[in-house]
Amino acid sequence: MRKFLLIALVTIGMIGSSVAQMAIPGVSFTDNPSRFNGRKVTLKDVKVNFTNTLGVNSMAVAPAPLTGAIQMPTVAPGPTGTGSVVVRCNPPRGFSQVTVDFNAAPDYKGCFFMADAMYNQLKREVGAQSVDAQITFRGDSRTGYNVSFYKLGK
Repeated sequence: MRKFLLIALVTIGMIGSSVAQMAIPGVSFTDNPSRFNGRKVTLKDVKVNFTNTLGVNSMAVAPAPLTGAIQMPTVAPGPTGTGSVVVRCNPPRGFSQVTVDFNAAPDYKGCFFMADAMYNQLKREVGAQSVDAQITFRGDSRTGYNVSFYKLGK
């Protein structure tokens, strides 16, 4: 009886682990990104875009007028998905923003960032183009998502 119980528990654990590692379509994420807060997520049907290195959520600072008044930076509009409140993307020190385009939801703009070393490697592999990819990340819809793994191609 103990052996049967042990085998059943191991089997359930393996099935649960394999389900957690499955890649979900990008549209499932963009419909309600706050549902995935704090969870490790692997997305498919996305593109990593290096055609514009500034990114979609970058802040552009205009030169200050000669009168000495301080001009506030302009902020690009945040994501349009339900539950998204990211207004600008401000990656932590040592991280770079990555532009992720969703094939099924082109209007969604989230804040995705990765470690500088990984970013530089990805940039060397991709060049200045947009490439299909699968990405694995963890984060929050309010503060952004830390990409920890990528796989190029579909």
